[in-house]
Amino acid sequence: MTNPHAGSSSEKALDRVRKLFAKAESVAGTPEAEVLLERAYALLAKYGVDETLARAGTDPSASEVMVLDHVVSGKYQPDQVGLVASLCAAMHCRAVTSGRGDGTRVVHIVGVRRHVERVGMLAGALTGIMLAAAAGQRPRPGISAVTHRKSFMTGFAYEVGRRLEAAEAGAVSASEDAAGAGLVLRSDARRAETEMRRRFPSAVKGARRRVGTSGLEEGRRVGGSVDLGQRRFGGERRQINA
Repeated sequence: MTNPHAGSSSEKALDRVRKLFAKAESVAGTPEAEVLLERAYALLAKYGVDETLARAGTDPSASEVMVLDHVVSGKYQPDQVGLVASLCAAMHCRAVTSGRGDGTRVVHIVGVRRHVERVGMLAGALTGIMLAAAAGQRPRPGISAVTHRKSFMTGFAYEVGRRLEAAEAGAVSASEDAAGAGLVLRSDARRAETEMRRRFPSAVKGARRRVGTSGLEEGRRVGGSVDLGQRRFGGERRQINA
């Protein structure tokens, strides 16, 4: 039977996450923001694993594969796209980007509904935090502000993705059925990949962007905490052919 209180408990968990992100955005770039983000990541990961165990096989809509279009506008669009791509890679989804005639871009977030909804919420919350923190950056003499800020945002996106991956892994390990949750999440990622190729057969892997290095470490500091290992920058960036 379906737990009649599942929906209300899920909404309460997500509401707590939204409030943590809102508070972190208000103090972006400070140590307090890092603590708030850490709590938000951990809670969101636990929510995702709990939903995986509670709803897999009992609620078809929760396991539905879907596409959510996230519109990117304003300044630093490639950097905003990079952040969403990093979120997708960490949360069992895939990302495809396309341009629009009005000068904006769309990131098509592909994956199982419970993960896509989490990525969508994170993208909305973290984009504001990243842009606010980047705007406050002051480069060393001889380095342009734009170059430094783009470097900062690359580091931020990378570290956010790394921390989310760590939070997801920690939530799986701490769950009541770690093996079962791990299997379902791996299956979710495969289903996202299959659906991406079905929906966007002409998509190709985007070229790695060239960015400076002046702001990378500061971006990582703001986006995360202790380094748990080295990975490539860039994530799962894909672009639809024109």
